[in-house]
Parts: sequence; C-alpha cells; structure tokens
Amino acid sequence: MIRRPPAMLLTAVLAAFAVGCTTDPSDPVARPSTPAPSATTTTPSPGSDPLAERAKSAVSGVSVDEEAFVESGLTTVQEGARNLSPLTKGKRYEAVVACAGTGTVDVTIGSAPSQAQDCDGKPVTYRIPSAPAELPLTVKARPGASGAVAWQINAEERH
Repeated sequence: MIRRPPAMLLTAVLAAFAVGCTTDPSDPVARPSTPAPSATTTTPSPGSDPLAERAKSAVSGVSVDEEAFVESGLTTVQEGARNLSPLTKGKRYEAVVACAGTGTVDVTIGSAPSQAQDCDGKPVTYRIPSAPAELPLTVKARPGASGAVAWQINAEERH
C-alpha cells in the first residue's frame, strides 16, 4: 500500500474540482444571463450612496411584490442604462425614470425620440400604450452630468 502525503491528495482533489467546474463558453445554459460586472463598474449599491438611494426611492411607487411590477434597475449616470425588457406585446406599461445628482440625461424608451431629463431626483413617467415584445430603455449622460439613475417598468391596469 502506497501512502501519499496529505498535501498531494489535497492538490489532486482541488485540481479535479477545478476541472469539473469549468464550463464550455459556447454552452448557453452555462453562461450567466447578465454579464459579470467589470472591475471598473461603479454601479452604486442601494445603501452606500445617498444619490442612488434617492433615485431608487423616487421610482419605487409599485412594490416588487405587486403583480404590476415588471423590473427595475439602478446605475450611475456616467455608466448609463441599457436594458431590453421582455413584455407582453400590445399591453400597456409605464416606465418610471429618476436621476439624482447634477446635470441632464437623455432617456430613450422604445422607438420614441430621446427626451432630456434633469437629475433633480424627481421621477418622470413614460407611458407605453401598446408595448412591443421587447422594450429597449436607454439612459445616457450629457456632458457634466453625474449621480445615480434608477428606472422601473410596471404594467398598467386597464380601466
């Protein structure tokens, strides 16, 4: 019987584990649904930045627990927002965007023209009367703008 030192066994086990955990990058199931943030990502976390908290609270009129809630996001003004939301085609929705900080951002929702929005912390509601199957939402900073931007998409109930 050959006795191997514990360090050699540990190395062999760790090597086997590392090989077993690799994924094929061409396998669509193994890839994450969103890209991993880069080391330079400056996306604020909700409790760490008062501007991020202000923007987030301005758009949160519908709770994530409510049926009308679709999705939301929070990022820095400098990073901007680029999102593609899957929706029910033809249904009515609203997108609420708030920018807290300084300057102005350009908000583009769907195929509508871009609209300027001040970074004053106030929410602006954009109506989507007949949604496409996928709704693009983009927020871009104008020169000199800084702070945080939050957005939320909610389904509207028909009255």
